[in-house]
Amino acid sequence: MRRWKKIVTAIVVMLLAGILYGWYLYNKEPADTRQQAATVQIEASALVKTFLQNEAAANRQYVDKLIIVSGNISGAHLEADGHATLFLETGDPLAVVTCSFYNEEAATVKNIPVGSVVSIKGICTGILTDVILNKCSLVK
Repeated sequence: MRRWKKIVTAIVVMLLAGILYGWYLYNKEPADTRQQAATVQIEASALVKTFLQNEAAANRQYVDKLIIVSGNISGAHLEADGHATLFLETGDPLAVVTCSFYNEEAATVKNIPVGSVVSIKGICTGILTDVILNKCSLVK
C-alpha cells in the first residue's frame, strides 16, 4: 500500500509541474527583436531571388532568424489599430518583401516616403507570394 502512495504522489507532482510550466509558457511575453542582434544582412532583391531559386535552402538559411533587409519602399499600409506594414521593392513585379512593424513604430513608419531606401530588422517567416518579415523595426 505504501508503494502506491509514492507512485500516486509522484504522478500528481509531475502533473502539477507540467501544468505550471504550461501556464508559464502560455503567459510568457515574446522576445523583443528591437534589442537583439541580427544574424544576416541582405538586400531585398537578393532575399527574394534566393527564395525563388531554392526555397528549401532559403528556408534553412533565413526562416525563424532575425535578419536585416535593405531596399526601396514601394508602398505602405497603415491600419486604424496602429499596425504598420511596409513593402520593399525587389525588381520582381510579382514579389516584394512585406515587413510588419511593432505598433509603437507606426508613427515613424507613416512619415517615411515611398521610394526611400531603408534597412529593416525583422524575423523572416518564409515566402508565400512575398517574403514575409514580422516583428520589424527600422535600423538606424
